[in-house]
Amino acid sequence: MPAWSWFAIALTVGVGLLALAATADRRSSRRRAGVGAPAPRRDLPDVDRHVPRYVTQHEIDALPRPYDPDAGLGPRTGEGFRFGHAHADFATAPAGADLRDPLILVVDGAVTSMRELLAPLGAATAEHPLVVVAASLNPEVLQTLAANRRALRLPVLAAVADARDRRRLAELTGGEELTEADLRAGYLPEAAFGRAERWTSTATRTWVTTA
Repeated sequence: MPAWSWFAIALTVGVGLLALAATADRRSSRRRAGVGAPAPRRDLPDVDRHVPRYVTQHEIDALPRPYDPDAGLGPRTGEGFRFGHAHADFATAPAGADLRDPLILVVDGAVTSMRELLAPLGAATAEHPLVVVAASLNPEVLQTLAANRRALRLPVLAAVADARDRRRLAELTGGEELTEADLRAGYLPEAAFGRAERWTSTATRTWVTTA
């Protein structure tokens, strides 16, 4: 058999092994994530009745996007900024996000845990969705916000912006530039939030209209 034939056979087998390895890795990851595994039971009827069913990331990914696929974005008016929302699930239409009367939280620092956002999220409603704009977002925070947006339609949008855009956004909307310590304090006065008449954003750009 010619030498090139052995090379072709080895290449075919190698590609097959890589495919099997990738499949096995995906299955292992799903097992580690607990896909399909029930919540632990205590063999106590009064307790087991209230055991929650945990939703995995795999199940969340299988849910439809949290917007009407036929919805439009509308005109992109107002002052423009050089950042967009940080995850596709924050969109309200296929082309991007269009929010009316949002509360805008500008953080001069990083958001490192969901605990820091409990108070701001408590103020968010369908009529006044929450927009969080920070210097950075912990990946777990971003994933949790996006998952809740997709699964529960949580009225929230998160974005990462540089210092100049954060400062200008706070000035434009009348909000404060909060520090990480402010978030950890667990209480935010109403004056800490900026307000806008309309927020429009894509994955790379944002437009804000104030009253």
